[in-house]
Amino acid sequence: MREDHRDIYTGAMNAAPPKSESHYDNTSTVQVDAKSGSYRFQFPDVANTGHHVRRILEGKDYPVLPIPGYEVETIVDVGANVGAFTVFMAAHFSAARCYCFEPSPGAVEYLRQNVAQFPNTEVFPIGLYSEDTSMPLFEGATQSLQNSLYNSAETSESNQSVELRHAGKMMSELKLGRISILKVDTEGAELPVLGALKSKLSDIDQIYLEYHSEDDRREIESLLADTHVLAAATAKHVHRGTNHYIRTSLLVEYPALDVLRVDRS
Repeated sequence: MREDHRDIYTGAMNAAPPKSESHYDNTSTVQVDAKSGSYRFQFPDVANTGHHVRRILEGKDYPVLPIPGYEVETIVDVGANVGAFTVFMAAHFSAARCYCFEPSPGAVEYLRQNVAQFPNTEVFPIGLYSEDTSMPLFEGATQSLQNSLYNSAETSESNQSVELRHAGKMMSELKLGRISILKVDTEGAELPVLGALKSKLSDIDQIYLEYHSEDDRREIESLLADTHVLAAATAKHVHRGTNHYIRTSLLVEYPALDVLRVDRS
């Protein structure tokens, strides 16, 4: 049994919230090695940001699903923050075209630096949502990984207005048909983003997403039930988990994915 609940997820309860500018005061650098090369990654080293960044860059939070013969062509990172997911995926799939969406100006500075090493990557300093609008983005209580459109125990009262675009319309404007990999980690706005992509879900091969409430997890499962199957999942805390879904039709296209099915018919 966990004796101390203060280690919950991002460590928001480990210390009093610092001043907002301290989120980006200290910069650390790690090296990312892949078959395609070695890449430098910089991040704001505050609270336990380094722990989460390293887990992503080591493939622990978003492990690659090996599919022999499958080519990753397009990667969309919604809630890119400082770019750990995009760098990890771009390092492994160097030919893929990557699109990063992040509304926080402070995080975008790091994001641009980190993905500049990958010529096929484009950064959009906006958020995706269920409509074209602007909303306050609340700063994380201890770090930028907690930035959210919704005020909670993991945010401070400090906020700034950010631009949001309808996710489905944005994909259409970019002329993105099939999407190989979609990652959504928007600190509570995952369901609105997926809902805005409802008509396009059957064209998305893989979806990595983090959910931030049990109600959202259930609704996400319902939304994806007709088009995707669960490939991997972790839930280390109540209301917190990371799920990986793959398009159901991939099971037919790549039978090796379906080998563990127990058929009771």
